[in-house]
Amino acid sequence: MNAPFATALLAGGRSTRMKQDKALLHWHGQDLWQAQLHKLQSIGASRVLLSCRAEQPLFVSPEEGVETLHDPDDVDQGPLGAIARCLEHVQMPLFVLAVDMPWMTAAFLREQIAKHDRADQGWFFRGSHGDEALAGMYVPAMLPLMRKALEDQDLKLQRLIETCVHSGTAITCPIEDHQAAFFHNVNTPADLK
Repeated sequence: MNAPFATALLAGGRSTRMKQDKALLHWHGQDLWQAQLHKLQSIGASRVLLSCRAEQPLFVSPEEGVETLHDPDDVDQGPLGAIARCLEHVQMPLFVLAVDMPWMTAAFLREQIAKHDRADQGWFFRGSHGDEALAGMYVPAMLPLMRKALEDQDLKLQRLIETCVHSGTAITCPIEDHQAAFFHNVNTPADLK
């Protein structure tokens, strides 16, 4: 992108199907959250955020240049709340990646960010199961619709993306066959194997 952008790793999920914190799963010699954070640090962002729960043992040193935002204890707004907090915080295009997409590559992310250079329009991938809301670019122009969804307790990210597409603040791109593996999630122990 010509315009500055930020990235955010969403690592605060409750991991109920995994029965352990997905962020702390071992992945190629390190915790999964660290592997995912390193990808985001390598794609040219002006700012890198880590969104997690305060009680999670995810620590970054100040020298790493990562800003940590904690989910509030008193309200659970799911990923939508976390993304809205991050976007409010940075006030610039924000690429969001879920901690549980370990097959996503930094090379693919760099390629996509170079291809989509509008700072006023978010972009997301659409696959056979709908929009991939946890690997996409959110922009400040989407914030009014995000705030409205939170106010209405309508926390479904795919519905938010559809609304943003209809308003012109976002677009979707089809996932090509050779890209599908990047979007696989690790939700259960079987997925990890």
